[in-house]
Amino acid sequence: MSVFKFKHFQISQEHAALKVGTDSMILGSLCHWGNPARLLDIGTGTGVLSLMCAQRFAFREITGLEISEQAVLDARTNAQNNPFPSPISIVHQPIQEYQAAELFDAIISNPPFFENSQKNPDVHKSLARHTESLSFTELIAAISRLLTPNGKAWIIVPFESTWNIVQLAKEHQLYALELITLFGKPEKPTRMILSLGKQEQKIKTSSLCIRTESGAYTEAYKTLTREFHDRIL
Repeated sequence: MSVFKFKHFQISQEHAALKVGTDSMILGSLCHWGNPARLLDIGTGTGVLSLMCAQRFAFREITGLEISEQAVLDARTNAQNNPFPSPISIVHQPIQEYQAAELFDAIISNPPFFENSQKNPDVHKSLARHTESLSFTELIAAISRLLTPNGKAWIIVPFESTWNIVQLAKEHQLYALELITLFGKPEKPTRMILSLGKQEQKIKTSSLCIRTESGAYTEAYKTLTREFHDRIL
């Protein structure tokens, strides 16, 4: 599918190795900030999270950072077709090398998940899906370096990696603010959405189940994503 149609915009994904998926749909729907000004989307891919955030928040500017040349082609097309007021710029550069003139009060990332697993023979898919191109340590260090003192970052990670990442964040002076457990089906946790900040506070916890035992979308998921899906689920 070369185009994914949302309710208020569409995503060209002709070149990017990884297409629009449920993880981005949920992360872009659940993330929140008070009155954000500048957003950094680390590993933007097609730019889907940047556009979802542009729909929901009045950012002064949004920067999508991407290492894959193929994904950048789609991300720049999508940024140019952005129907929302917040301007989106796409930067083709690894986060490890990225230097910002000004810190960001909002950061979001759907990072590569797969550690110590067999690589995909497609080099672009491998780059997008494996932590060798962006380890969790590098991601957390980048967030710590680029986030304002009162800013907030949102990331989605494998459920089983949660507490290792929370501990890693503490080592970089970042603290878990919210933990949202995602269940693929009842009793089957698959992902964790974390918000991270530099001010320690009591952690808020919640959960979301995506599908019922029969495989249908839950009412909670349908309600959450109603302003993004272009059809009734």
